[in-house]
Amino acid sequence: MVERRNLNHAAAIHCTTEAEAIDVRQYGIKAPIIKLPLGVEQVAVNPQAVGQLHSEYNIGEQTPIILFLSRLRHNKCPDMLIKALSLINTNRLDFHLLIAGSGEPDYVNYLKQLLISLNLSNRVTFTGFVQNEQKNLLLQGADLFVLPSVSENFSIATAEAMAAGLPVIVTPGVQIASEIIAANAGLVVERNTDALFGGISKLLSSPKLREELGNNG
Repeated sequence: MVERRNLNHAAAIHCTTEAEAIDVRQYGIKAPIIKLPLGVEQVAVNPQAVGQLHSEYNIGEQTPIILFLSRLRHNKCPDMLIKALSLINTNRLDFHLLIAGSGEPDYVNYLKQLLISLNLSNRVTFTGFVQNEQKNLLLQGADLFVLPSVSENFSIATAEAMAAGLPVIVTPGVQIASEIIAANAGLVVERNTDALFGGISKLLSSPKLREELGNNG
């Protein structure tokens, strides 16, 4: 309502995905669209990352690490991820979740209380905000990346995970989902607890599939 005239008189609107371009048109914007994905840095490979990450967070050597890397907010749905993990039979599938990111204290406390109520506190670690080498360590040392977000116009974190060779699990609201499907670089599941549980269980139970999807990414 406020910026429509400015947008329609722009030389072009930069959209990072086809889905974002569709959103722009649905808002009635008539200016030309340039579709150009965002770029991520290809970081140097750290062959010791897996061992270092397990050691730093005192995680068993054979325990697969699930990584959530994003702001801790309702629309990123880390609580849905936690609830999905509570459905996993830990006698069959081992895992440890690293939640990397910061958020409002009340929401973070809600997540911690949720973990306690679901008896998952010993399988989840909050790393806090990470960047640079620490973020690279998480991306290279984890086994899979999960982002069940309501809406992401692109998701740099998901692209960084794929660039690091991580298989990813995302929901359709992450707008590079179609590219992930086309590249067979991960799983796109519906944004609900059961679908997340199914996707995570599938990758936890198949190291070979994780490797294949990660290489494709």
